[in-house]
Amino acid sequence: MTGPRNSHHAAAAKEPIAVVHAAGLVAALTVGLAILFIAFGLPAAKSRPHEVPIGISGPQAANGQFAGMLEQNAPGAFAVTYYPGEAALRTAIRDRDVYGGIAIAPDGLTLLPASGGSPMVAQMLTQMGSGIAQHTGMPMQTEDLAPLPQDDPRGTGLAASALPLALAGLLPAVVLVIVFPSQVWLRFGATVVFAGVAALTIAGVLRYVFGSIETNFWGVTAGLALGVLATALTLLGLGSLFGRVGLGLGAAAVMLLANPLSGLASAPEMLPKGWGAFGQLLPQGGTGTLLRSTAYFDGAGATTAILVLTCWSLVGIALILVAALRQGGAQWRRPTASRSPMVPPASAPSTATAPALAGPTYFRDNRGEFHRG
Repeated sequence: MTGPRNSHHAAAAKEPIAVVHAAGLVAALTVGLAILFIAFGLPAAKSRPHEVPIGISGPQAANGQFAGMLEQNAPGAFAVTYYPGEAALRTAIRDRDVYGGIAIAPDGLTLLPASGGSPMVAQMLTQMGSGIAQHTGMPMQTEDLAPLPQDDPRGTGLAASALPLALAGLLPAVVLVIVFPSQVWLRFGATVVFAGVAALTIAGVLRYVFGSIETNFWGVTAGLALGVLATALTLLGLGSLFGRVGLGLGAAAVMLLANPLSGLASAPEMLPKGWGAFGQLLPQGGTGTLLRSTAYFDGAGATTAILVLTCWSLVGIALILVAALRQGGAQWRRPTASRSPMVPPASAPSTATAPALAGPTYFRDNRGEFHRG
C-alpha cells in the first residue's frame, strides 16, 4: 500500500528541482541570446568612421585648409596624409595605404575613391568631396581606382561572405573531431583538402554566381584557402587537444568575436575604436583583408593579413602535434610482432596437460619416449 504513495512523494519532491533546472536553462539561453545579439548588432549599430586613412595631394593641400574642413565636418573621422602630387596619391591608394583621396589642382578637384577597399568608405569620401567642391566652388571629377564589378556594384557579395567563411573554418573541425575522435592526422589531412575545395567553391560562387570578382581568380582562391586553414586548423587543434570543450570555446570565439570584428562588411576603421584593429589580428579579419586585396588590388596590402593567417595556421598545427604526442605517437610507431607460445607436437603431448585430458594417458620411459598407458 505504501509503494504508490512513496512514488508519488518522490515525484513531488523532484518537481521543484526540475523547475529550478528549467529556470536556469531559460536564463542561460537568454544570456546567450543577448550576447549573440550584441556581438552581431553592436558593430552595425555603433558603426562610424574612426580615423579612416585618406590622402590629399596638391600645393593647396599643404596649408591645412581642406584638412580643417574635414575635421570640422566630421571630428575624428579621418586621418589625413599629405602627398606631394597626384601620382603619389594614386600609388598610395593602389597600395592600400589609404582608402582614397582628393587631388587638388588649380583647375579643380579630382576625387579618387577605391570602392573595392570599402564601398562604405568610398561613399563617405564621395559625399565629403562633393561638400568640399560646393564649399570652394571648384569643379570636381571622380575616378574610382578600384571599381566594383558591374554585376555587383555595391559589393554585397564580399560583404555577405563573412559568415560563410567563418562557417567554412568552423564546421569541418567540429565534424571531423566528432566523427574521427582518435585519428589526429586523418583529421589534419581532411582539413587541408577541405580548405582547398572550399576556397575554390567560394571563389567560384563569387565569380560566376554573384559576379563580385572579375580578375585574379586563382589569387582569390589561394587567399581564401589560407583563411579557411587559419580558422579550421586552430579549431581542429583546440578540439584535438581539449575535446568538445576546446571546440565549444573556439566556436564561440569565431562566431561572437572574430566574425563581427572582421570588418569585411564595412571596414575595420568603421568599427568601435580599437576593436577594428583587434579584429584584424583574428583569422576572420585577416581573411577579409586578404580577400579584398586579392580581388581588387592585385594582392597589394596583403602582407600583414598573410602573416596573421600564417601564424594562426601554425598555432593550429602546433596544437594538433601536441595532441598527437599525447596520444602516444601511435601514428609513427609500427606494431611489434608478438611471438606465439611454443606448442608441443601432437605426437608428443605434454605431461602437464595429460592428466586434464579425457581418454588415454601417456608416460615417458627412461629413454624419453612416450607410451600409451
